[in-house]
Amino acid sequence: MDAGRQLVAGAAAALLCAGAGGAGTGPAATGPPVQSFAPLADSFVSASAPRANHGLARALEVSVRPHARAYLRFRVGGLRGGVVSARLRVFVVGRPRGTVQVRAVARRRWTERSVSYRTAPKLRQVVASGSARGGWNTFEVGRLVRGPGLVELALVSERGSISIASRESRAKPTLRVETARLLLAAGDIGSCGSGGDEATAELLEGEPATIAALGDLAYPGGSADDFAYCYEPSWGRFRSTTRPAVGNHEYATPGAGGYFDYWGAAAGPREAGYYSYDLGSWHVVVLNSNCRFVPCEAGSPQETWLRSDLALHPARCTLAYFHHPLFSSTPGTATPAVQPLWQALYDRGADVVLSGHAHNYQRFAPQTPTGAANPETGIREFVVGTGGYGHHYTGLPIPNQQLADDTTLGVLRLALLEAGYQWRFVPIRGGAFTDAGSGICH
Repeated sequence: MDAGRQLVAGAAAALLCAGAGGAGTGPAATGPPVQSFAPLADSFVSASAPRANHGLARALEVSVRPHARAYLRFRVGGLRGGVVSARLRVFVVGRPRGTVQVRAVARRRWTERSVSYRTAPKLRQVVASGSARGGWNTFEVGRLVRGPGLVELALVSERGSISIASRESRAKPTLRVETARLLLAAGDIGSCGSGGDEATAELLEGEPATIAALGDLAYPGGSADDFAYCYEPSWGRFRSTTRPAVGNHEYATPGAGGYFDYWGAAAGPREAGYYSYDLGSWHVVVLNSNCRFVPCEAGSPQETWLRSDLALHPARCTLAYFHHPLFSSTPGTATPAVQPLWQALYDRGADVVLSGHAHNYQRFAPQTPTGAANPETGIREFVVGTGGYGHHYTGLPIPNQQLADDTTLGVLRLALLEAGYQWRFVPIRGGAFTDAGSGICH
């Protein structure tokens, strides 16, 4: 066909000048890792020949009249972190006039050598769209790529006719997946009287992530039995990748003994309960906000250790988490005693603090330890007490609070980039509330 003849010359030239945007090129030095995947199968189907198969065609035909659409299948695997974005790159032949949609497809078995218009999977929601132009075209399809597994999609014309190089050509389609270190966070989790922790545990499945458990992990009192029967069956499945913080309910058992026995060395020194670790280019500090048992005031062993630890780890991006929030609109949950810890973090340019204690979700704009808005050097606080135990009323809004919800259990998904972060609150199945955004490090 004419498109196939155009493809031979056009694709060769395009490959020579693809440069930094070409398939298979590495990421920028400060960007997240990029992995490229070629299609396992592709084909197009056409209403003009409803029984015909075009699995060996060198160009995928996509048109309005006669109706023709293309299908592609990728296998994503071996990811080196959580998915930040996924971009489909296709080479459009010639000088088309048309608009392309990328659409999800219904789960239906199809093969490259047998699929036809009559047997092709049905189309689902539109994932991306844009005007087609000759050469490489890129579409953001991250909604279809949450982790390892098969990714199937369709290319559909909204207007005009477009020819796209197939996997049988030199300019084959490519799925480029960007990944980053991933932190999944929530607190106020396990209770034998609630199924909420089982629901939130489902959100942790299959994610190549470190899990930040933000305290009050095993109700009612953090005893050995509470951990064995009320935490272990749900979130305990991810124990090897969890870095915990201790909550106030853990101290209902003397010395938080059940907590420290359950976690061992992963919880930090038994008499302290604070420690730090690195996650990619980020430095992460886990603190003990039970200030009655482990003092938090300026000059205390914990505050002194924190300042020393931050000085020894001068990372571009720093995150801290502990159970009690400094700022919270939920009555009785804001904890002024942790302000010296916030001050030490602020003095060393920390970027994000995560807490629980209030059984809801709250997001704050960057602010100082005294509550003054400071978009340049302030710390952004997230309250994520949504791990499963239940809900607290958020209360009336307070200064710098940007969003609050007390209806939905879930986890906060943080993608930790080289110089910033992306957040997304992921609700349990059936949950309606969500939140997403991004920030840059100081």
